[in-house]
Amino acid sequence: MTMMHENQPHFWQVTPENHTYIELCNALYERELLRLALTPADELAQLPKRLASLPFYIRRAASSILSYQTALGLDSQNASWFSRQFSRCPANKQPADAITSFYLKSAKPGLIVPLYSEEHTLESILLDSVDEVDFKDQKLHCNQFGWFAFNGMPLQNENCNMFMLKPDKNIMTAACCGHQWLNMQKKEPRLLSLRELLLASRLNWRNFARPHLGKTD
Repeated sequence: MTMMHENQPHFWQVTPENHTYIELCNALYERELLRLALTPADELAQLPKRLASLPFYIRRAASSILSYQTALGLDSQNASWFSRQFSRCPANKQPADAITSFYLKSAKPGLIVPLYSEEHTLESILLDSVDEVDFKDQKLHCNQFGWFAFNGMPLQNENCNMFMLKPDKNIMTAACCGHQWLNMQKKEPRLLSLRELLLASRLNWRNFARPHLGKTD
């Protein structure tokens, strides 16, 4: 039998990289199981399928986060990124004409978009992806949150508390780090959903109009 070289690591030894991977998986499992435990009664029939696919998506998310090239800091124990938070939500600084111009040029299926959300004075920026574009009526459909005009305006009652933004470094940093503001004051960051983490790990920070290829749904 061939003897293992004394300097060769044993298979059970934990390297810094796979230790971080394990921490990410654990954090994501805790988060997603809690979310699934709150599944509404009318969606319980889909729960077995969601549970069965959970390991695949968690492994993909953990691997994507580990290999993600970004200046954001990583908190592996909470499976989240962090960066300095602005004192006010950066969404308020975007002019409407810049938003329209960006989507007229860059709207396409697969584009990752930031969505400003306000509920009872709680402000945050969510991530979604485009799955349909209507250039004739200058509108697009986001996979989770529905239809928006190219100027950012929501087009459905279900998303009337939201506004589509142009992706830029400040906006996407706030979205990826889960920054929130309550009554125009900084609040503890929220934890991104598994789907948002997968979207965030596809962002191309040099050109937000060209996200890296990947599948999140």
